[in-house]
Amino acid sequence: MQRFIVLKGLVAAVLILPLLAQAEVTLQNVSSTAIERLPAYEAQRLFAGRVIGSQRADIGFELAGQVAEVTVEDGQQVKAGEILARLDTRALVIEKAELTAARREVGARLDQLDKDLIRFNNLRESGYVSVGQLDELRSRRAEAAAQLSQVDARLNGVALRMKKSSMTAPFAGEISTQQLEKGFLVSAGQPLMQLVVTGNTEAVFGISDRLGRNLIYGQSLAVSGDFGEWPASIISVAQNLDWRTQTRTVRVQLPVDAPAVDGNTAYLHLPETRDVAGFWLPLTALLEDVRGTWAVYSLAAVEDGSYQLRKRSVQPVYQYQGRVFVDGELKTGDRVVTAGLHRVSPGLHVSLAAE
Repeated sequence: MQRFIVLKGLVAAVLILPLLAQAEVTLQNVSSTAIERLPAYEAQRLFAGRVIGSQRADIGFELAGQVAEVTVEDGQQVKAGEILARLDTRALVIEKAELTAARREVGARLDQLDKDLIRFNNLRESGYVSVGQLDELRSRRAEAAAQLSQVDARLNGVALRMKKSSMTAPFAGEISTQQLEKGFLVSAGQPLMQLVVTGNTEAVFGISDRLGRNLIYGQSLAVSGDFGEWPASIISVAQNLDWRTQTRTVRVQLPVDAPAVDGNTAYLHLPETRDVAGFWLPLTALLEDVRGTWAVYSLAAVEDGSYQLRKRSVQPVYQYQGRVFVDGELKTGDRVVTAGLHRVSPGLHVSLAAE
C-alpha cells in the first residue's frame, strides 16, 4: 500500500512539472515606445492677461443733477441710442414755461411795433410824423427783435439741457458696473456705469520683450481660460515697453463664437524653441528614483526574443500636458516602458504589448 502511494506521488509530480515550467516562461507584457533624440524642444510659455470688449466706455451725465429714473441693470443688453437713465427736469420744465410766456409777450410786442412802423411810414409821407419819431420806432422794433432772439436762444439752451438730462447708449453693448440709483445726486462727467461691446471680444497680455519683438500682425496663437482654448490672431503689438513691467502689450482677437466675456482671465500660449537636446516621453514613463532623482525602464533585447528591463537615469527638463522632455543615458531607437512601472523591476524579462 505504501509503495502504491509513493508511485502515485511520482506520477503527480511528473504531470505538474511541465505546468510549472510553462508558468515560469510566461512573460509579462509591457507598454513601450521607441524614442528619438532631438536637438531642441519647443516649450509653451503662458502669459496671463484678461479678456476685454473691443469697445468700452465709461458713461455719465453731462450735467449735474438728481437722478429721476434708471432704466437698465447690470448685464442688460442695450441698443445704440437707448435711454439708460434720466435726471430730474422739473426745474427745466418751469424755466421753459417762463421763457415760452416771455417769447409770446415779446412776439406780441414785436408784431405791434411792425404794425406801428407801417403806419408811421404812411404818416411820414403825409408829413404827420417826424424823422426822429420814425427812427425811435425803428429802434424800439430792433430792440424787441433782439429780445426775441435772446429768448429763443435761452429756449434752445433749455431744450439742449433737457436732451442732456437723458443718458443714452453711444453704441450697442452690455451694461457693466452700474452704480446708479434713483435719487442720487451726480456731478457733470461723473462715471456712473460702463458699456461694453459683446460678441466681439479681445484679450490683452504683457509679453516679455525678448519674445514679444518677434510677434507679427495676424499671427495665430492659442488663448485659454475658463472659456476653453481658442485660436486667436494678433491685432496689435506695442512698439514700446511698459517701463513698469518691461513688457510689450499684445492684443489678440478672439473668435466671435468664443464664450469669453469681458473680465475673464486668459492665458496666451506662446511657443519658444530651446536649444537643449533630449527625448520626449509620456509622463507615465518616469520612475522616481533615490534622492529625488528620476529614471526610466529601457528594454534590452535578449536572444530568446524577450526583453530585459534596465533602469536608466534621466533628468527632466520640461513638462507640458502629460509629456516630459528628458536628457539622460538613452539613444535614438531605444524602447522605454511607458506604463505599469509599479508592476515591474530591473532585470525582469518581459514581452512587448501590442501597440
